[in-house]
Amino acid sequence: MTDRQKIKNIFENFENPASDFEVKTLVSGHINRTYLILNHGRKFILQKINTKVFKQPEILVQNILNISNHLKSKNYPHQFLKPILFSDGKFIYDSEWRIFEFIENSQSFEKAKSDNQVFEAAKFLSEFYSYLNDLNLAEIGDSIPGFLDFNLRYRQFETAVKNAEQLRIENSKQEIEFIISNQKFLNEWNKISTEIPTRIIHADPKISNFLFDKNSEEKIIALIDWDTFMCGPILYDFGDMARSYTNLKNEDDPSEGEIFSQKNYEALKNGFLFYLKDQLTKTEIENLDTAASTVIYIQAVRFLTDYLNGDIYYHIGFREQNLNRTKNQINLLKGLIKSN
Repeated sequence: MTDRQKIKNIFENFENPASDFEVKTLVSGHINRTYLILNHGRKFILQKINTKVFKQPEILVQNILNISNHLKSKNYPHQFLKPILFSDGKFIYDSEWRIFEFIENSQSFEKAKSDNQVFEAAKFLSEFYSYLNDLNLAEIGDSIPGFLDFNLRYRQFETAVKNAEQLRIENSKQEIEFIISNQKFLNEWNKISTEIPTRIIHADPKISNFLFDKNSEEKIIALIDWDTFMCGPILYDFGDMARSYTNLKNEDDPSEGEIFSQKNYEALKNGFLFYLKDQLTKTEIENLDTAASTVIYIQAVRFLTDYLNGDIYYHIGFREQNLNRTKNQINLLKGLIKSN
């Protein structure tokens, strides 16, 4: 059964599909498959959860509900995700599908358009976290066990190097050598990791996970894609934002040259601290640069590991895409180091 046929069956268990029932694939993100559904003049976002990554989808749903309820109780001033019940009274259909109301008059961007946009996105997330500051950590389940274990990521890389086909080893020889010779980033992270608190984090705050007003590149409506919510160091989110917002090239562009935007990086710092400056510890504030370099390094490790494993985790459009992504992250890291 194709996904479209499956989607039609899903809606027969949700509401009666009319003749104007229409499905559009939304291309964004490496993990889940996302669709825009038009039916009876209404719009919905339907997602097929990648259960190889999210092995317990019910945890995702419970996290979303707990965070949504908390934000509602505190009169959070922006829109947020609202999962919809299926006819059986559950938020998950057939173990892997879920549906949300579509947020109208919105747009998203795959890359940061300006330092002003970067500042607004970081400021928006900073405000979001200020509202979550008093939510009990016990309310949030571990959506992806081991996701924030950087030492595990490195061990997985070492295993991939041992087991990879020889052609892939040869193709990525320089990248493998770079990862091995730059373990200092992992070591620096390990030094501070015991000194920073555990907080509730989004864990994937890339620019495409912010919905902007349809008529503005700076006015943000909502933060989306809450699947990865978990408890961990908030510095991870800052690092991932640095990875996303400072990259002047496409994520799979392996070419060298100007890639790191110092201007965007400074805007990111200012926005991130806008609401959080008085809530973060001294160690957290002093290690923003450490977080940025480490997360970029680990992302290179993850892309390269997947390439060596035969591209089993991230969606790819061509054989060398994960290798190109690796090269891009390495170039970005070099740019960050050179500028700071």
